[in-house]
Amino acid sequence: MDAPILSREYDNQYRRWREHLGPSAGDLEWRLDHLLWRHRVLLRRYPTRNKRVLDFGCMDGVLTIALHRAGAHATGYDIAPAAIAQARSWTVDTGRPEFISTLPDPGQFDIVFCCEVIEHIPDDRGFAGTLTTLLAPGGRLVGTTPVGRCFWDPDHKRAYDAVTLRAALEPWGRVRIRRYYRTPIRNLLPIRQRGAAIFIFEVTPPPSSKRG
Repeated sequence: MDAPILSREYDNQYRRWREHLGPSAGDLEWRLDHLLWRHRVLLRRYPTRNKRVLDFGCMDGVLTIALHRAGAHATGYDIAPAAIAQARSWTVDTGRPEFISTLPDPGQFDIVFCCEVIEHIPDDRGFAGTLTTLLAPGGRLVGTTPVGRCFWDPDHKRAYDAVTLRAALEPWGRVRIRRYYRTPIRNLLPIRQRGAAIFIFEVTPPPSSKRG
């Protein structure tokens, strides 16, 4: 699917999501107060103060704004024009964080966050490789994806387990994968459980001299 068609499709998905959420979709402070539970996990686990951070697939930028408020030099990227327009409307007075719809140049970011995007991409291995090129030396790719068929969407190209996710990521560096459940106390139990869960994955590319 070419880029203009893909942009229109994700625009349509964003508009449907806004209709489903209702009036609260346009209330930034409400959205920040009700940030998705997996985004809250990322904010707790990954300090971003004074770091250059890209929120890849940022939709309308709520997580990007949360990262900015946490002290990051944050940039949000998405290809859905309506979503990026909404994100920019929230920051019109400050110009921060920055929202873009063109892929940034390589080597700019200390952390690239990619939240629930990889499962939508036909070539997940190539996609992960592209994201790692956006990292500065010593940078890290951090992403989330549903475990199995949690949060299933008709646009998902695959359901991941730890083995298939690792296979997509390992060509690009050292990989770490953790499973997190929606209910915090369940993460303290040393057994695998049923229910809504995500994988949080990290990819740390090797030094440039050793890559390729």
